[in-house]
Amino acid sequence: MKGLLHMCALFAALLVAACGGADKQPASGGGAIPLRMAVSPSSGQGALPYVIQKFGLDRKYGFALEQVDFASPGQQFILARSDAADVFPGNFIEILRQRKAGVGIRSFRAFESYSNQIVVPADSGIRGFADLKGRRFGEFGTTMADWLILRAAGKRAYGIDLEKDATVIGGAPPLLNQMLTHGSLDAAIQFRSVALAPVASGQLRVIDDVPGVIRKAGFDPNAYYLLWNVSEAWLARHPDPATLGKLDAMFGDAYAILAKNDAVWDAIARQVGVKPALTARFRDETRKVENPPFNRALLAPTQRLLDAIVATTGAAAVGVTKVDPAAYAFPADQPEPVK
Repeated sequence: MKGLLHMCALFAALLVAACGGADKQPASGGGAIPLRMAVSPSSGQGALPYVIQKFGLDRKYGFALEQVDFASPGQQFILARSDAADVFPGNFIEILRQRKAGVGIRSFRAFESYSNQIVVPADSGIRGFADLKGRRFGEFGTTMADWLILRAAGKRAYGIDLEKDATVIGGAPPLLNQMLTHGSLDAAIQFRSVALAPVASGQLRVIDDVPGVIRKAGFDPNAYYLLWNVSEAWLARHPDPATLGKLDAMFGDAYAILAKNDAVWDAIARQVGVKPALTARFRDETRKVENPPFNRALLAPTQRLLDAIVATTGAAAVGVTKVDPAAYAFPADQPEPVK
């Protein structure tokens, strides 16, 4: 009953935020452009707004940043649909699905490259992907991009479609860790940040990761994955072509700080729930995958990956079949921002 009440309260809060956001833009002073950035801090998405606000990068580029928190994947699109968020993260498949459903959003920068891992109990005899056939395999969402890619790339590289060739068991990421350590699962796909502690303590062991399977299948691991997205409503309110360039430049400055400044990572690790002893490891692993390339040349490799997903899972499971170039706004095509 308590869980149901919590879910109802969370949904009601989202509706209030969404309805309020549609009629009221955040206040700003001095002609600054309001910018509502929706993130899930516990998922590691709060690093960029934290750095932007801490170092005043929004003021530097003429923005007034407001952070809007959400809790679960997909809630950012409720906010976007109701014009209650301007910028937010999302994987490339979900962005294409949302656009197909009529949500006006465009991707303008990459957030992270593929990094989620396949983990097993430390004493398991499983040594690689080829050993997963017939095993009990845990996943956190069969419509999620990582799962679809793992099915397609695994079939191409090893002849194993996990959904058909393993016993698939769903669960929330923390629960998957518990099921692995208690012997209820043989292996699982896991978020890198959630696997961090049990791998470091020796409870779990990494046997492969999503980029490794993608590479083994002959696909480009730099294909689009997690992207930063902007609402078309916000772009329409601020039609100056240089505005998108300024937004991208602000993000670039923030990523430069994240790449060099070790001190900011203590607060970021606390947002994610990483223990102080593991902050350095979390920081170093995150730096390897954040702020990957984002350019037109990656449209074709991303389409090739999507083609393989559709061929393996069927178009209905994916929801989209084409990487639409119109879904992407490349700031390099815009005038240089005035700093």
